[in-house]
Amino acid sequence: MAGAGGIGIGAIALSLLACKQSPDKPASNVSLVSVPANTTVLATPGGTLKTAFPFEAPSLDPLASPSSLTHSLIAAYTYPRLLKFTAATYPQSATGAVEGDLAETYEISPDKLSVVLRLRQGLKWDGRPPTNSRLIDPQDAVESWSKFASVSPFRNDLAYHADLAPGSPVDSMTSPDPRTLVVRLKYPDAAVLGLLASEKLFYVMPRESIGGFNPWTETRGYGPWLLTDNRQGSRIWTRNPEYHIKGRPYIERIEVSTTSEYAARLAQFKAGSIYTSVVSQDDVLPTKLELPEMLLRKADNYATSPSSISFGYNELGWRDERMRQAVSLLIDRETLIDLRTSRQKLAAAGLELDVRYHSAVGAGWEGYWVDPQKEAQFGPNARFYRFDPAEAKRLLTAAGYEGGVETLLHYNGGNDYGPGYTRSAELLAGMLRDGAINASLIPHDYQNDWQPNYNFAYTSVASPGKPLSGFPGIAFRFINNYPTPAMQLFSTLHRAGGRFHGFSPDGKNPHLGDPDLNRMLEEMRRDFDIKKQQAYAQDIARLVARKAYVIPMLPFAALNFGLTWPVVGNLGVFRGWPGGSPVTETALHQWLDATKPPLAESGPK
Repeated sequence: MAGAGGIGIGAIALSLLACKQSPDKPASNVSLVSVPANTTVLATPGGTLKTAFPFEAPSLDPLASPSSLTHSLIAAYTYPRLLKFTAATYPQSATGAVEGDLAETYEISPDKLSVVLRLRQGLKWDGRPPTNSRLIDPQDAVESWSKFASVSPFRNDLAYHADLAPGSPVDSMTSPDPRTLVVRLKYPDAAVLGLLASEKLFYVMPRESIGGFNPWTETRGYGPWLLTDNRQGSRIWTRNPEYHIKGRPYIERIEVSTTSEYAARLAQFKAGSIYTSVVSQDDVLPTKLELPEMLLRKADNYATSPSSISFGYNELGWRDERMRQAVSLLIDRETLIDLRTSRQKLAAAGLELDVRYHSAVGAGWEGYWVDPQKEAQFGPNARFYRFDPAEAKRLLTAAGYEGGVETLLHYNGGNDYGPGYTRSAELLAGMLRDGAINASLIPHDYQNDWQPNYNFAYTSVASPGKPLSGFPGIAFRFINNYPTPAMQLFSTLHRAGGRFHGFSPDGKNPHLGDPDLNRMLEEMRRDFDIKKQQAYAQDIARLVARKAYVIPMLPFAALNFGLTWPVVGNLGVFRGWPGGSPVTETALHQWLDATKPPLAESGPK
């Protein structure tokens, strides 16, 4: 989240700007925000998209890299997944349904213990040696799976292991014939379809990547674009003419530069040498005023992974749910939104920042999330997401802590989570202190202390064989992104989850979790009916709100604003699922309109 900062644009200037004609279809003649316009009928192939990122992927190998940047910045362009999420068309939102990517079709076996995939025929790997335009076959997937399950740092999210990943579903991957791939499951798990479609997990690479070329520094792929020029600080992707979706992608080349300094990226963007948004929330309105031909858009999706507060059961007080509920009631969510966004300044300019509260279910999981601000939807447990210091005091008193409580607030003291995380820990401590919970901030070294002793203190699958000693006080955690809500909930709330936080109804044996919650999570993962999965997620969110096992912090998500040059057509029209890949689900349909700025001047600025 961008912090609050000075914008300094007068209301008169903004009102004049709002009346200018947007190059895209405007929401109204008095709105700054452009509505996505479907221009597919006008789309023409070709052109070069120019963009920039502040960082580089450390490796080109998605089966071995420790960084998810390899998946989003490299693999999504040039290697296939077996499945992908189905995109929606504006104004609809994606539902989490999946469709084939490398697989043409898939089916679930009657016993729900196998996913049988029929691969597309005639698809060819990169024409350069050693793949030499060889046809892709199921054995490529089998050998890729063997490598993934052996060395990938992300393997425990998908590959079953009795000790390390008992909650992960995939037991094996085999090929009975030249067209078929069978994914065998350890138990029925509806989440497996989303896991196979995830941008962050399993990709199919050619067999030659094991000994034929160095996948850490080279690619020989099959995707919508192929990496044809790879240099430090600069990459060029070229359209794959053999891609299986006819006429896609439209864009011929993508030039990606690495520019670490924000000021430099912003200058390049304003000059028209970058087309896609790099603008912080504080700079959105000044830049729009300076360059009114730019398109101002809202983000397509809310964030799905809230950071969270959890509790150490070595301290007797936190075993009492009333104490945990008091913590939730002391979080002033509206003040946090104002402090951590530019909401008030945007409102002064006539722009409404759409904000949702996270529950245990992240706000971006459309259909699964239910609004905890609306008691008519969420039920009576919505009261625990209100700011109510008086009720918090009553609960503390009822739990035997009328005079308040002294405790510890543990957090990762390194830079791994970014400066916003540390600032949030400080804000949390201040809010609790105002409610008579005096939480002393305790930073911890990430690798040697925070991870084993606090982040995974009650997670036996994360540290097999390690005694689970627990800790006193409160822990402020940063939550990973997940491809599906079922995986996110299972990983963080089920006793066998890889990032389980530890809790129990009576405060005893916190490594075993809540039996009712364990059961609900297991049933959710085994039910292949999306509507029923959504109902489970909503019931789980209500239960966790009442028990306060984990409390979202930062507790909100916002549809932030961004600026793009109008040259990019169809932007925002095709909308992906949060766990999917924008490359294969939405960017395929974007095109470059040479009649729009910055390729064509729009007149005096």
